[in-house]
Amino acid sequence: MSIETLLCTADDAIAAAVSAAGAAVQSPVVRVSEAEALIGRWREARVVLVGADLAVLAARWGLPSRRGVYVLADASASPAALSASVPLGAATIVLPEGGAWLADVLAGRTGSSRRTSRIAVLGGSGGVGASTLAVGLACSGTALGATALVDLDPLGGGVDLLLGAERVPGWRWDRLRAARGQIGELRREVPEVAGVTLVSMGRDSATALTRDAVAAVLASLSRTSELVVMDVGRSLDAGGREALRASDRTVVLCAQDVRGVASARMTLAAAEPTGAGVVVRLRRGGAIRAADVAAALRLPLLGTIPHDAALAPAAERGVPPDRAAGRTWLRACAAVLAELGAGEDRS
Repeated sequence: MSIETLLCTADDAIAAAVSAAGAAVQSPVVRVSEAEALIGRWREARVVLVGADLAVLAARWGLPSRRGVYVLADASASPAALSASVPLGAATIVLPEGGAWLADVLAGRTGSSRRTSRIAVLGGSGGVGASTLAVGLACSGTALGATALVDLDPLGGGVDLLLGAERVPGWRWDRLRAARGQIGELRREVPEVAGVTLVSMGRDSATALTRDAVAAVLASLSRTSELVVMDVGRSLDAGGREALRASDRTVVLCAQDVRGVASARMTLAAAEPTGAGVVVRLRRGGAIRAADVAAALRLPLLGTIPHDAALAPAAERGVPPDRAAGRTWLRACAAVLAELGAGEDRS
């Protein structure tokens, strides 16, 4: 028999908080007190809640990836317990501050139940144009509904420059780097440009992103967006790896030459991305066919992106790709989104 919510904790205070939240939204909760009990019930419940007291033990079982998993913690939770959310594929709800988020989870009002697509964009090599593609996908995604673009490259100079949004007021990552657990509605606080909600790096200093900060920001944006595009960058720091872990699909942009393929192979080995597929950036005189690039990387071919000579000078002037690029380039971005299944109901 299916279970609505499964709670795994031996901590009576956590259990009491979940019980009260469940009663408030009329959602039944089944409690188990040992981590081993998750093995047989991991797939049964719509939502799985794991107390910080048992999170490390639960993570050791190597349970398969699934949606709707949350680690419940308070301010005294150990770093090891919080880090256990990564192998569990879980977001972290910090109590009591996250009580409203917990109630939304139990009532089925969270991003896990809406049809949010999370797409990570990763450059197979430096200078291939991954940030420009991420902006193009986000701009194309506005046709599907509310769309967010998250810049995760601390050394990239800020993706807001590509959208001409460097002077648009709003929070950047320097205001969000301490985020943890539940955070409020971000769309009211960060810039919005060309219909895209934007979380960008600043330029005063490099901002190292923590796993918890990225998880909190993505959770907030997923509650209000149909599409979240993440420009991961190539540093593969803790924030970038959290974005890859949280993504539904990863787009690897690869150049159409031998060196680009070799670099992309190394990037894939280091990143171990989720649901990866390759998009090939075409150029005149490209040495390798797109299908052969995909075969060499052992990834499905998601599409090709043509060279557009207008994009580089437009970026220097702060003109967004959706206004500068030709129709062929824009149609290619829309085709990649369609191939990824962005906007489809996955419930």
